[in-house]
Amino acid sequence: MANENLVYEKKDGIAYITFNRPKVLNALNRKTVEELQRALLDARDDQAVRVLILTGAGEKAFVAGAWGSRQSARLMDLRWAAGASWRFRARFESRARRRSWDSRK
Repeated sequence: MANENLVYEKKDGIAYITFNRPKVLNALNRKTVEELQRALLDARDDQAVRVLILTGAGEKAFVAGAWGSRQSARLMDLRWAAGASWRFRARFESRARRRSWDSRK
């Protein structure tokens, strides 16, 4: 599925997520957070991805925050967007330790 608000690319073990809404300073809305969730989960599940880089399009802001007061409370709690971020981090750390150990042999 194509993203409207994010650019998601993978190259040489690096996943790049670029927030692509520069006209509104890359403000988060429901669609952007849903796309972010899909990209984060894809990067987590791809064994080739070792690094994740988040960037923002435009020259003024990385991410300005949530767009719209009704969405702000839920969008600011991105734990639900990442699908349990501690598991995401633990999986990357585990793979990094495994690769580090394998390289010593």
